[in-house]
Amino acid sequence: MKELKSALAISNDVITTEYIHALGYRLLATQSQSQPNYQFFIVKDKTINAFALPGGFVAVNTGLILATEAESELAGVLAHEIGHVQQKHIARMYAHAGRLRLSTIAGMIASIIIATQSPQAAQGALAATLAGSQQALINFTRDHEKEADYVGIQTLAKAGFDPMGMPTFFHRMYQDTRYHGNHVPEYLMTHPLTEARMVAAQSRAKQFPYKQITDSLQYHLIHARVTLYQFPSPREASNHFAKVLARGNYRNRLGIIYGYALALIEEGKPSAAKPYLDELLAAIPDQPLFHLAYAQMEMGLGERDMALEHLATTLKNHPKNYTLTLTYADWLLRCGKTTDAISFLQKQVAIKSNRHEFWHLLSQAQARAKQPLKSHLAQAQYLKLTGDYLGALTQLRLAKKITPLSVQDAKQIEAELKIVEKLQPTKS
Repeated sequence: MKELKSALAISNDVITTEYIHALGYRLLATQSQSQPNYQFFIVKDKTINAFALPGGFVAVNTGLILATEAESELAGVLAHEIGHVQQKHIARMYAHAGRLRLSTIAGMIASIIIATQSPQAAQGALAATLAGSQQALINFTRDHEKEADYVGIQTLAKAGFDPMGMPTFFHRMYQDTRYHGNHVPEYLMTHPLTEARMVAAQSRAKQFPYKQITDSLQYHLIHARVTLYQFPSPREASNHFAKVLARGNYRNRLGIIYGYALALIEEGKPSAAKPYLDELLAAIPDQPLFHLAYAQMEMGLGERDMALEHLATTLKNHPKNYTLTLTYADWLLRCGKTTDAISFLQKQVAIKSNRHEFWHLLSQAQARAKQPLKSHLAQAQYLKLTGDYLGALTQLRLAKKITPLSVQDAKQIEAELKIVEKLQPTKS
């Protein structure tokens, strides 16, 4: 997973990632059995694809998010990928392959990484990896897809989504393939789709009572954010949103206005964004993302104190909102309020110790405050949480060299060293 993160363009947009995470855990909440600690993340790639890895790692490409036309379709893809993890499909594939070596399975996963750089090279790598066992594995994979559909559709229905969301999305992908000839969406290359599978999925979905499901506002806002960052420049994005607003061909006006306002702010035109932000807040006064965008507009106008005060007020009304909390901490640091940032971040890591972003910002703040020991320890926590155990060991060893060092500090460092050394995998 660490290698995947270094090879893929993982999105660092906290708002979008938090949405996907919440959507994924809404689906997982329907399961009676204990679940692994799932990690949902977004890959910045225009191709339509998603994949799951053992241990609960589920990735969705930005291109797939934009290809969905309803929240139930996006939830359907996540439910399908969760089905792969729950049914342990990669482990079962390895067991089924018999003499197939573990390196072959690793090669298949590696081909996912290569695909982000060169789809042609990925196909060649995959073919070479599978060699003579290719057809047997393809047949086995088709069974996996049907099973993941079956489990996923049931999960969709239990979570309150339209169970037809999954087969509807698959059908549209299949139709696009027919219309575009040889241009096959990457999702269909990694998730074999046959007419029999589509019929089975539709039949399964129709077993549940029909319910008209309304997309959440959050879905439309996220769709707008992803659209914004697909353009090479903010100006091109703002032109796009302006044209969509002018034509009126949108599913949700507030989502388009939100995307347009953000594009104008990033284009360096915060004052032009103000009337659109006013419209958003007039429509839904308590929407935290609208207040965050408004504060971003104020920051763009150079009104830093007003922006911080606006964000602090919004945070009081939404104290558990992770995006607001992280942004406020980041802005305190950027605005030179180092002491306030340290105090705020220390409270956050005390109650949210598994949030690595807080540790990273705390380390930066402590470094600015000339607190090298605390900075190294905080950075070690950050690196440990992100899986960089070697980096964490380096930070702890640097902390150990700082003089003078109290007995209590020395004991803390030694205890942390032992923990991280156990986590660091040994090289064969």
